[in-house]
Amino acid sequence: MDFIMALKNALLDDPVANLSTDTLQQLRNPPNEITPIEDPGTRFSIAAYLALENTSQVVYNHVCRAARDAFTGSLSADNILSFHNIEKFIASYTGVVSIEHDMCRNTCIAYTGPFTHLDTCPTCGTSRWKDERLQGTHGRSKIATQTFTTIPIGPQLQALYRNKDSVIDMDYLHQRTEEVLQQIRETGGIPVVDDIAMGWDYLGAVLDGDIKSHDIVVMVSLDGAQLYDSKESDCWIYIWIIVNLP
Repeated sequence: MDFIMALKNALLDDPVANLSTDTLQQLRNPPNEITPIEDPGTRFSIAAYLALENTSQVVYNHVCRAARDAFTGSLSADNILSFHNIEKFIASYTGVVSIEHDMCRNTCIAYTGPFTHLDTCPTCGTSRWKDERLQGTHGRSKIATQTFTTIPIGPQLQALYRNKDSVIDMDYLHQRTEEVLQQIRETGGIPVVDDIAMGWDYLGAVLDGDIKSHDIVVMVSLDGAQLYDSKESDCWIYIWIIVNLP
C-alpha cells in the first residue's frame, strides 16, 4: 500500500525521482526550436560516439586521439570532446538523461518508496553499501553495491519533436484517426482492421474527448523472464510503445 500511495501521489520534484534541476526545467519548458551544432570538432565527436556505440570507451578515446594527431593545430581538433564530455553534451542537447537508483546486490529490491532509507535488504539481509568503503571511511562514505539505470520517457518524447522528420511521424496517429472516422461516417464501418487507430477502445476515447488531436498515446508491454533453468522468473522486462508513430 505504501508503494501504491507513493505512485498515486508521485511528483517530478520527489527526491526519489533523482531528476536534476536542469532536467526538471527542460521537462517543464521544452525547447521549441532546433539549435544547430556548427563546430566541426563537436560534430565529429557526436558522429564517432554514435558510430562506436557497441564498442568500449577506450576505442572512442583512441579514435579521438588519432583525429587530434592527424589534424594537429586545427581549432576543430582541439574541440574534439572526451568520452565523458560528449555524453554530457548529448544529454544536454537532446534532454534525454538517465537516472540511477540503488538496488540490492541480489536484485531483491530497489531502494525506492518505503525502502528509500534502508541500509540493508529486508528480503535477504545484505548490506546496501560497499563494506570496504564504509569501513575505510568510518561510515562517512556510502557507495551502493549495485545500482540500476532508468531512462525516463518524458525527455525522449520531447526529443521526437525536435527533428523535422520525427515531428511528421508523430502526427501519423492523428491523421490516421481522421481517416478512420471519415470512413466510418461514409460507410458505417471499418472493412479492414490493421491499425490500433481502428480499435473501438481507442476510438471511443477519441470520441469522448479523452484523447485529443495533439496528445501523445503510449502503450506499455511487460512480461516476466526466467533467466535460469532452475529458478523461477525474477526479472521483468517492459517497453513503451509510442502509438503516435507509424
